[in-house]
Amino acid sequence: MKRFLHRFIYLLCLGIVAFMLVCACSQSSEQDVTSPASSAENCRIVQHTMGETCVPLNPQRIVALDILTLGDTVALGIKPIAAGIWSPIEGTIDATPHLADKIKGIALHRFTNQPDLEKILLLKPDLIISASDPSFRGIYKQLSQIAPTVLIPWAEISRDWKQHLKETAKVFDKTEVATQLLNGYYQRVEELKQVLETLQKNSQNNHIQPFYASFAFVSNGLYLAQRNSFAGTILNDLGLLSPKLLNNLALPISDESLPIIDSDVLFVGSYQQSDRSTLERLQRKPLWSKIKAVQQNQVYFVDFQTWYGFDFLAAHAVLDDIEKYLVNTPKTNRRKSVSIAKIAIVR
Repeated sequence: MKRFLHRFIYLLCLGIVAFMLVCACSQSSEQDVTSPASSAENCRIVQHTMGETCVPLNPQRIVALDILTLGDTVALGIKPIAAGIWSPIEGTIDATPHLADKIKGIALHRFTNQPDLEKILLLKPDLIISASDPSFRGIYKQLSQIAPTVLIPWAEISRDWKQHLKETAKVFDKTEVATQLLNGYYQRVEELKQVLETLQKNSQNNHIQPFYASFAFVSNGLYLAQRNSFAGTILNDLGLLSPKLLNNLALPISDESLPIIDSDVLFVGSYQQSDRSTLERLQRKPLWSKIKAVQQNQVYFVDFQTWYGFDFLAAHAVLDDIEKYLVNTPKTNRRKSVSIAKIAIVR
């Protein structure tokens, strides 16, 4: 009996030692797999608003949570597998005109401040990206458990769309591409400025008069885009922005204050379908005819999403509109252009 007991205790101790050795080996193996030295071979450390993330060197299943990041990612030559985009009508998902041809094949979801984590998980992403937003910061840990997640600075860089392109490029190690894109933008701006100045000289007996353009949009009221808005920065780059505008995003304009829009050209957009009736009501107001651009038959209705866009491709789409209406539309046909735009708005 005593011999049996000693043998039992010996075997029990031997089993415990073996179990501990197996656990130690398993733990050592796991540490080797997740160690920074090992993972650094397959990813790059990227600093962002929530700290740092080891981004895969060649991510194949990227999910962009917002349209701003989607637009800049596509501009850099990278195509996500899924993205959240803004849609003014509940239950619909409409690609913005300036992105429509470039995001074919991407699974689009209606943008929301509370993205569906289960849906994102089913996509099996290897990288999640988004502009920094308080709601996304609140679920950053959950997103990071699904895949490496980068929240690209936005409010932290004062909504600077050019800097956002650069920050997005850092995520993918494409800073040189971003520099080339911005150089191309500035080159196009300078060329367009020269054309506009030439047109002004021809119409003013070789003497350039101050010539200003503005963007206004309707969203439960009329708002005039200011210097720090997306459209404001582009018009300012072109030298078309009135010096009277403030360093803000938008200024609400009451019906009685319509005449303060004293630009020679006015581009107008509506946030959603229901806002078009508000715009139609404003056009019937006697004070609408007091707006300088209305008197000069230079009011052009443009796509709100494009002019409010903030992404790099939207900037070129805004330049397209400016070139279309101020360069390629003869002055004799501008009254006709305004009439057609008004009919489209009513519809």
